[in-house]
Parts: sequence; structure tokens; C-alpha cells
Amino acid sequence: MAAVIGVGNPAGMQPGAHPCCPDCGEPLTGPHAACPACALPLSGALAGELWRVDLALADLRTREAQLTARRNELVAALRAARTETKQAEDHFGAVPSPVLSPKRPRDLPVKAVQNLLLALGGLLLVVSAIVFTAVSWGHLGIGGRAAILLGLTGLVLAAPIPLRRRGLAATAETLAMLGLALLFLDGYAAWQVGLAGLDAIHPQPYTAGLIGVVAVAFATYGRLARLRLPTPAAVGLAQLPLAVLTFDKGAFWLVAALLATACADATAWLAGRQRMVAVYFGCTWSLGVAIGLAESLETYEPRSAWPLSGALIVAVVAGLVIAVRAPRPWSVALTAVSAITLITALAVPTRMLLESPWAVAPAPLAGLAVTVLAVLASRTASAAKAAPLRAAVVQASVTAAVTAAIATALLSTPVAMTVIVALAGPLDQREVWSGIGTTGVREALGAQSIAGPSDLVVLAALALVCAVLALFIVRPGGTDNADWRARLHMLIVVALAFASVTVAVCPVALGLPYPAVIAVQLVLAVSLAAISTRAALMGVLALAAALEVCVWALVSEPATLIVLGVLAVTAAVTGRVARTPAVRAGAAATATLLIGGEAVALWVAADLQSRFVTFVLLGVAGVAVIVAALLKAGPRVAVEITGYALGAAGLLLAVDLPMFSLACAVAGVLAAGTALRPDRRMAGYVGTAFLLLAGWTRLLAERVELVEAYTVPFSLVLLAIGWRRARQSSSWAAYGAGLSFSFLPSLLAVYAQLGGWVRPLTLGVASFVVLLLGARSRLQAPVALGGFTLAAVALHELAPWIAQLVTAVPRWVPVAAGGVALVLIGATYEARLKDVRRMRAGFRGLR
Repeated sequence: MAAVIGVGNPAGMQPGAHPCCPDCGEPLTGPHAACPACALPLSGALAGELWRVDLALADLRTREAQLTARRNELVAALRAARTETKQAEDHFGAVPSPVLSPKRPRDLPVKAVQNLLLALGGLLLVVSAIVFTAVSWGHLGIGGRAAILLGLTGLVLAAPIPLRRRGLAATAETLAMLGLALLFLDGYAAWQVGLAGLDAIHPQPYTAGLIGVVAVAFATYGRLARLRLPTPAAVGLAQLPLAVLTFDKGAFWLVAALLATACADATAWLAGRQRMVAVYFGCTWSLGVAIGLAESLETYEPRSAWPLSGALIVAVVAGLVIAVRAPRPWSVALTAVSAITLITALAVPTRMLLESPWAVAPAPLAGLAVTVLAVLASRTASAAKAAPLRAAVVQASVTAAVTAAIATALLSTPVAMTVIVALAGPLDQREVWSGIGTTGVREALGAQSIAGPSDLVVLAALALVCAVLALFIVRPGGTDNADWRARLHMLIVVALAFASVTVAVCPVALGLPYPAVIAVQLVLAVSLAAISTRAALMGVLALAAALEVCVWALVSEPATLIVLGVLAVTAAVTGRVARTPAVRAGAAATATLLIGGEAVALWVAADLQSRFVTFVLLGVAGVAVIVAALLKAGPRVAVEITGYALGAAGLLLAVDLPMFSLACAVAGVLAAGTALRPDRRMAGYVGTAFLLLAGWTRLLAERVELVEAYTVPFSLVLLAIGWRRARQSSSWAAYGAGLSFSFLPSLLAVYAQLGGWVRPLTLGVASFVVLLLGARSRLQAPVALGGFTLAAVALHELAPWIAQLVTAVPRWVPVAAGGVALVLIGATYEARLKDVRRMRAGFRGLR
């Protein structure tokens, strides 16, 4: 076993030096199995690897030293060269280095300059030819005219062939496009002079025929001359003849002409797969579809709607045929537009056959039909074993289904207002518990804008669209996908939401009696609550359904009592058996809220005084706090918070100050009782605040001017109790209640101008003394309350003087003073910020 040579010592790798132990650095005079000083093993596989690592590190250090020395040499050489260069510049002037001088940038490449010149030249030639034809034509005879135009056209079209052979392709293409313009001028000239009786043809069909002939001739010429631009130009011209021929025949014929041209383009693209043809197809097809969709919005006659629908269906077929073979971005766009077009094609003629209330139904139903067709196409393509376009068809079907679903939702918006009126209930026409009778709801309310049967059909279509997507579309291959489950659950919830709205609106739309409306909506709310025990997202729908039936029930006293009671029991049971903690907490809070509403409804129904409703709610809040202490953590917090909310609502419903004072006292007692729980000790402070507020409001209600006679004795007792426990608690717990019970009512009396100068003086002196005592004892509560009271008293006493001063001085003086103050504060901002921080730190340091 070889000994390890360490490099812990720099001399370990020098020739003739003894190796050292890699751990303690002890020199090793010979081979050792272990270090004689620290007993580190120096043999074995690990020791051998350490030996190789030390050798590699030594080599790296040697290489680093060599590179560092070479770098220093290079820097010294460059410094010497810099000195010589400066000396040469001093004698002969600076000479720019030819290596570092950049080349002059070119504004335009040679090819761009060439194309620009050619384009400008061709444009000038076309303009000159037009001027010649329009202006100088009449000065020549028929032979001269024909010879000039035909000769010029022949020369221009023949020139590109030798030019292309000599490598002047750009010039050849430019002359070819000039020849195209001359061909149109030839046709115009022939019609103008009536050559071979051409002037007898109407201008519109002659123009269409001329474009077609020129397109065919120019395409043939481009193929024979082997040029690039003639063929695309000819295909672009081929898009125009049918459109020009039908331009004044009406929108339908124009749409039919554009779509026929697009179908021809589609056939050509399927045969050759040329990108140019695809671009022309997209432009012509989009223009025809856009005009057809715009025309469908203004079509109100069946004899014009059916042909337009047929033309749109042809456009859908052509678009889908290309979509399943086009690249992905264009495929998605074509499929989406095709789906919208098919919905329009199915809805337009059906809309003509229906009366006004049902005119909103065809479009959503057409969207549902397109969604179902897309889903069936997707499933059929997925089941096919040897379909070459299976993946493309599936993708296009999914896109069409999603687009149809979105379009269905947008097309259903006209029924939104009538559905909202139906859901809002009769409270806008009737008062609470005014009664509605047992007649039909529509007759009782007399609402003309309330939902009808056609709105039910639209809502059902929306629900079915979401259900179809949830059942058939979102299936990427397995149910273990988290995204798949999330999307599926969301679609199911949306479908059930539309279905719930349909059920809730159904008795209203059908004009059923009021009890039937309440019964249907109550059953719906209970059913959704039962479903929410297993599906958490359904809890939102259950809550919305409960709110809906409560709104409708407020019109009738028996309905209110029954609905609130049934919903309270349902919410309590749901909170008990639900699986999800969120549903349990929400159901518990809802049950508490409904019990409070039921208690108030029973109190009012018993013809008891409504002014005592405050204490009914406070009683429910107290029971809620007691019940919350017996529940688990999740529902406990929900029930307790809801109880607090009911208590706050009760305080807000107090009719006068004496009632509010008594309610605050009850709230203080309840809070003090809550503070007996180990985890609710902070409620004691809230209880103290409510009790203080109860005393103050009672004094204010009784119009007591000498409030100190009632507050000071109690304050002394509270301060004495706080003094005994001052060592075990903070100054706020010890002295906060006693000082507040005296200072704050007296301060309110000062601002209410009760008494003369005695109360402000006494209160100011007392607060000043408390402030000094608190500062001396380093107590936070006396400092804060004493300082606040002293500042408030001083402000009250100085307010009249300040008002007189403000009215006496010019108006610009306060503004100027404020500006100066802001400047000074800004100039010394850092110092003032440090002062504020020191004051805050000192205040926090108080006990």
C-alpha cells in the first residue's frame, strides 16, 4: 500500500521535500499506513483517490502561476507600446489604425435599390400608357391605335424572356407586371372603340369577362415565360369575375359568388397545396362569410333567409374541409368561424317561422345542435382505427364544440334581463308580508318583462351545452389527470347552475301559483344542499338557491316562517354530515344566520313590539357563542363570527339612545361571559368597552350635565382594582378602563358645551397630571389617554381664537404658512423621521 503524499504544506510538492499528512500537516519521512501524529489512514482506495486529487490541485497551482507570470509580461509589453504610440503622436500627429476603422454603413442594399428603381420605372410607364389611352387616343386612326397598343403590349410581354435568360430576373418581373396593365388597357380600348361589336356588351359583364380572360392568359404566359409573379397575380384576378358579375344583384348573389370562388380555391389547394392559393381562399372565404353573417342580421323574409342559409352551409363545408388539413393556427381560426357560421345558418330560417316571444330561442338551440354535432364528430373520429386525418378531425371537433358553447352563451344574453326580473322576486311591486294570494304569479305581479317559456328553452339549452362538453369533450386520455378533473368539475358546476336557474324560473315563467313557486324553489335549495355534502363546489349553488327562495318568501308571512325554518334545519344537517371542512363551516354560518332570521320573524309574527328585535338578535348571538364553544374548530369559528354579526345588526336596529345603551350593556355582559373561555380572554376588553359605551350613552340619553358625578366614582373603583393587578398585567388592562370611563364622557361634554370654563379647566388639569404620572412611571395607558385628552381640551379652547385669527388675516396667509411648513418639513425630513421613530420607540417602551 503506497503512502499518501499530502499537499497541505506548500512544500509537499516541491522536489526533495518530504510529503505531509493531508490532515494535520505532519512531515512523512517514509511510507506509512497511518499518520504517526493524528492516526489518519493513509492506505486504501480513499487514500489513493486523495493522492490523485492532491496531485491535480498541485498541477493547477503550477499552471496558474505560469499563466499569471505570462499575463504580467503581456501587460508590461502593452504599456511599453502605449508609451511609444503617445510619443509618436506628439511628433507626427495621431494616425488612425486601419484595422479598427469601421466600414461606412450602407443605407440600402443593392437589391433593394434595384427593386425600388424598377418599381418606380414601371409605375411611370403605366401612368404614361393610361394617359396615352385616355387623352391621345382620338388623334390616331383605328389602324394606328391598334398597331401602337398591340405592338407595345407584345414588346413588353416578349422582353422578359431574354432578360430572364441573361439573369435580369427583377427587370423581367417588372416588365411582366407592366404587360398585365397593358392587357387591361387593350381590353378597355377594344370596348371603347367597339371592336368586333364589343361596345354592345354591358360594362359589368364585360369587365368580369375581361378579368377572367386576362387572368387565364396571364397565368399561361407566366408558365411559358417561367416567371414568378404572373401566376399569383392571375390567381388573385381570378377571385374577381364572379364578384364583379353579381355586384349589383343583391347581398345573397354576392355571397354566393364569393363562396363559389372560395370553393374553387379550395379545390385547387387540395390538388396542389400551394400557400398562395390558401391565402386567396382565406381572403375570399372570410369576405363571403362576413357579408353573409351581416346580411343574416337584417334578413326578415323566409324566401331570402333559406337561400342565404344554404350558402352559409356551403361555406361551413368548405371551411371544415380545409381546416382539417391546414396548419394549427389557421385550422383553429377556420373551425371557430365555421362553427359560428353554422349556428347562424341554422338559426336564421327558423327565426322567421316563430313569433316575437320565441325569436330568442333558435340561436341558442342552434348552438346546442352544433355542439352536439361537434361532439359526435369527435367521438366518431376517435373511434376510427385507420383514419389518416383522425387527430386533425378530433382537434377541429373540439374547437368547434368549444366555440359553439361560447357562442351559445353570448346568443343567450337577450334573456338575461327577463330572467333577472323573475329571480328578483315580487318585492319591487309588493311590500314585506303584504301577501300575494294563490293566483298565478304573472297575473299577481302584472309584470310584462318577466320570463316566459321561451326563456326556459334558452336556459335549458345552456345547461345542455355545458353537460355535453362535460360528458364528451374533456377527455384527454385518463381520469388521473388533475387538470381534466378540475375542468370536468367546473363544467358540471356550470351546467348545474344553468339547470338550477331553469328550475327556479320555471314556475314563474309558467305562471304557477305562489305556493308552487315557493315549493319548487325550496326543494331546489334543499336538493343542492344535499349534493354539497359530497361536492364542495355545489355549496355556492345551494347558498344562491337559499337566498333566492328567501327573497320570494318575504312577500308572505307563512312562507317566510316555513322557508327560514326548513332552510335552517337543512343548513344545520349539512354542516353536520358534509365531508369538506369549508362546506361544514359555511353551512354552520348559514344555519346561524337563518336561525336569527327565524327568531326575528317569529317575534314579529307574534305581534310583539318590534323595538325589542335588538334583544332577540342579541339573544341569538349569545346562544351562538355558547353553541360555538361545543363545536369543532372549523364550524366553531363560523358560528361565533356569525353570532357576532347578528349582535352587531341588533345594535344597529336600536330605535333610540336608551335602547342602544341597554343593548350595549347586554353585549358587554355577553362579551364578559365569552371571556371566561381560555381561548377568548381578549373578549373581556370588548365587554369593558361595551359597558363603558352603555354608561356613556345612558348619560347622554338622560341629558345629564354633571356626568362626572356618575363616572368619577366608578373610575376610582376601577383604578383601585387596576392598581392591585398592575404588576401582573399591562397598563391598559390595569388603568385603561378606569381612565376612559372618566375622560371620554367628560370630553364629550366639553365639546357639547355643557357647563362653562370649570369642566375644561378641571379636565385639562386632571389629564395633565395623569400624563405626568404616566411618564414618570413609564406607563403607556396614562400617557396615551392623558395626552389625548389634554390635546383635545386645548384644541377645544383654542378653536375660537384660531377661527378669529383665520378670519382676521388675509386668505393667502394660511396658504403661505402651509407652504412654508411643507418646505421646512421636506428640508428636514430625515431628521423629523428620526424624531418620530424615537417617539414611537419610546412609547412602545412604556409598560
